[in-house]
Amino acid sequence: MSDIILSVSGLSVGYGERPAAADVSFDLQKGEILCLVGESGCGKSTVLKALMAAPEIKLLSGSITLEGRVISDLPAKERRKLCSDRMGIVFQTPEATFNPIRSYRRQFIETLKSHGIYDRSAFDSQVAKAFEKLELKDWKRVIAECPYALSGGMNQRVALALALLLEQEILLCDEPTSALDATIQLQVAYEFKRLRDKNGVTQIIVTHNLALARFLADHIGVMYAGRLVELGKAEDVLSDPHHPYTKSLMEAVPKLDGEMPVGLPGSPPMTGPSESGCEFHDRCPLAKENCSCRAYAMQQVGDGHFVSCCDGKEAAE
Repeated sequence: MSDIILSVSGLSVGYGERPAAADVSFDLQKGEILCLVGESGCGKSTVLKALMAAPEIKLLSGSITLEGRVISDLPAKERRKLCSDRMGIVFQTPEATFNPIRSYRRQFIETLKSHGIYDRSAFDSQVAKAFEKLELKDWKRVIAECPYALSGGMNQRVALALALLLEQEILLCDEPTSALDATIQLQVAYEFKRLRDKNGVTQIIVTHNLALARFLADHIGVMYAGRLVELGKAEDVLSDPHHPYTKSLMEAVPKLDGEMPVGLPGSPPMTGPSESGCEFHDRCPLAKENCSCRAYAMQQVGDGHFVSCCDGKEAAE
């Protein structure tokens, strides 16, 4: 019996008829962490929204299979209910998670009730444990507050605490540590690992932080202009990247030896994936004349390691 809990195959989605992300495929086994990395506007958050059946996202083609059941064919309302029961999401901005003028206590209780797991007698102790894991002191005061009264970082940590309480099988996180200082980022990163190692929670984490991806990920998917351009085991992608875009991202990270990072000129196209050609060709140091018309395809360069660049494949061979 397969241990694959989530399978995405040839998924193309958009906010209208034009795809914002296209040809996205990956499989995740129970308890694995996939980090999606890439610049802003590359479609990472769109993929998360599609998995959660967000009402603004339209499925154009491809499939999403959850625990052996193809859910992408379900009516939108039924798919949204199933996804919210089995998957949780932590947004980049806490405003997307909470009503700013209602107390956390009230919102926590309503959320737990909607998932059928509210236990009035155990609620306080459960909240105290979740807050303690995230270094949230004085939990009684915090949970009585409204989100508008606290900082962005505090709101993000409270959102993570709610995710811990729900204990769903799959957790989707959109830049979950971006509003946190370095010490709290480390605490949160360890909590994600604990969720994987002790509870078997499968996770997809969108991040710009390659150090966080290196620390957490079992697999890394690199996205550019709405498409996966490299996908593989974390150690393979980071130690032996094949796509020029992946190499550029890594070269842009500051080094401990004081060596200046190398910036990548230009920015990703904001129009999503093109119908043909490599979207990275106009920024790529290895670009050739035929790159602008070469059809997109992921090619295997190693064990579970795939890349969309033909030059990357040739370099591997």
